[in-house]
Amino acid sequence: MEFFELRYYAEYFVSYNADPFDALWISLVVAGALYIVLYALQAIALWTISGREGYKHRWMSFVPILNTYYMGVVSEKNKFYNLPTKSVALALAIVELLLVAGYAFYYSVAGVVYAGGLYSTQTQQISIMGQTQTIYIITGASPRLEQICPWMAWVFNYLDGYVLTWVNLVYILLHVLVVISFFQTYACRRYVLMLLFSVLFPIKPILMFAVRNNRGMNYRDYVRGEQRRRYEMYQQYSNQNGGNGYGGYNPYNGRPSAPPSGDPYSSSGNNSAEDPFDGLGSSGNSSSGKSSTPPDDPFDEFKN
Repeated sequence: MEFFELRYYAEYFVSYNADPFDALWISLVVAGALYIVLYALQAIALWTISGREGYKHRWMSFVPILNTYYMGVVSEKNKFYNLPTKSVALALAIVELLLVAGYAFYYSVAGVVYAGGLYSTQTQQISIMGQTQTIYIITGASPRLEQICPWMAWVFNYLDGYVLTWVNLVYILLHVLVVISFFQTYACRRYVLMLLFSVLFPIKPILMFAVRNNRGMNYRDYVRGEQRRRYEMYQQYSNQNGGNGYGGYNPYNGRPSAPPSGDPYSSSGNNSAEDPFDGLGSSGNSSSGKSSTPPDDPFDEFKN
């Protein structure tokens, strides 16, 4: 569907004052020339990938609409959740076929309408580089066309702006799913960036051509491999520093980590603590045992 995106870009090269019939065909010719180049790049990319990865039916790489399905075939190593990529690509190819047929029918009717002058316009004043110019905006089919051929008037007024717009939204959703699987397979590290550029601009074939020599792989296996590699690097660094992942440095006390000498819970040796209550007893008391002399009675002076 890059062709129709290119057609909208090509409209910017057409003057506002140009005849609508001429503007339509100029934009179509410009878009067609650009599309041939992009189509060749995508076909070469799919042909190269399918040959290296061993996929059958490589001829689909060069067949319109079928190459959309084939893009899902070469991306089958990845799924979008539990959806097989080939199934999503098949649905995408069907929707693309509907869009191509719909746009072809619309442009045929629009060509007749523009050539016969069977459209309504309104004028609008705009300022370009300080100069005021009058432009003509097409508002729809003329009342005369609605009387002569109502179905052509309906196609001209509603097919492109309403019906095909909703079909195109479905196409965009399915297209994003297939593109995600493709770039996850052949561009794991930068698949998000390539996805954004492919969706925002009609340059997907260029990006596919750029990654055509990359080996296909499962994205989840790639992520697990990266996690394992980083863990092994951490373990290796930890072993080189005495089992401490911080390089022999204890981040909690600012000193190199080392086990304390002696058992802090042992009651023998120099580690045994003195009794903190030794000085609270009478002179006859001893911390090592009971004295043979009982302590003085604090209530002696109250006795008779």
